Amino acid sequence: MLPSCGRCVAAFPLQPFDRRPSVFAVISLGGKQYRVQKGEYLTVDRLAHEPGATFSPPVLLATSGEDVLIDADALAKVTVTARVDEHMLGTKIRVFQYKPKKSTKKARGHRSRLSRITIEDIAVGSPPKKAAAKAAPEKAAPEKAAPEKAPAAEDAPAEAAAPKKKAPAKPRKKPEPKAAKPAAEQEA
Repeated sequence: MLPSCGRCVAAFPLQPFDRRPSVFAVISLGGKQYRVQKGEYLTVDRLAHEPGATFSPPVLLATSGEDVLIDADALAKVTVTARVDEHMLGTKIRVFQYKPKKSTKKARGHRSRLSRITIEDIAVGSPPKKAAAKAAPEKAAPEKAAPEKAPAAEDAPAEAAAPKKKAPAKPRKKPEPKAAKPAAEQEA
């Protein structure tokens, strides 16, 4: 520790280290994993979303303070919301190959297609809105389908046991030949 005089401490007060746990998540985009926090931006491989569009990437891990969520049931309740800011091109990569004394040269290069995204929100503990809306109609559909199948099974148990035979194919009609022109017209 540095020796200090009263004036230095007053000019540069020591800030206590912030030990509060932070909220972050690990998401997967384009086969890569990113550790993200609310408000930060990332440059990732080009996304199929338009600039200004909001989307929710798959979450692999999330923390809410001191809790770490890694199991599928807990991660189903975590939603990371990201917004596409812009699509852009990466820096130009130039590759030049040659073999000395052979007069062989190859020039190649590329610019990566990239997207810049901003993490708008990390919601831990609230189920995603889309998944909850889809789950409700799916539960209602099997309940309606089950009563309809039961009466049909009671009416025809013997029909289900016997395999159905296909009807024989109908023979096709041959097209009629065109009417022949009279000989008088052909000669003229």
